[in-house]
Amino acid sequence: MAAKWQRINLKIPADLKPAQRMALADLVIEHIYDRTIRGVDKDGNRFAGYSKNYIKSLDFKNAGKSKSDVDLKLSGDMLAAMKMLSQKSGSLIIGFENGTPENAKAEGNILGTYGQKSPIRGKARDFLGLQDSKLSQLIAAVKDDSD
Repeated sequence: MAAKWQRINLKIPADLKPAQRMALADLVIEHIYDRTIRGVDKDGNRFAGYSKNYIKSLDFKNAGKSKSDVDLKLSGDMLAAMKMLSQKSGSLIIGFENGTPENAKAEGNILGTYGQKSPIRGKARDFLGLQDSKLSQLIAAVKDDSD
């Protein structure tokens, strides 16, 4: 089964110019990235811990991972692939290219499926998104920079 397209559609002020929308997209992506590597989801909660099997795996050891430091950054490819997919007046879409391996990895993390048909209970790490208050701060920063 193909992964569902992982993206968020952010409602933004219609009066933002294209350059401001692009700057806002950069700030949103940077915020999501920085928060994710700190091990925090879109709602401000800590990510679920790694499974015992993963901790024992060669991938885990080779990546130099810490049992207590969940950051969704095994190779860095998934988070590096997050980008602005489109922008128009009143809207920004941030996420992953549909059909890519990085989109599938994002889905596995967000839903907690990790290649399984059903989510693994307690393993979802929903990183793609941000709270309305943070979006408002980033919009204000973009508007301030253009004044």
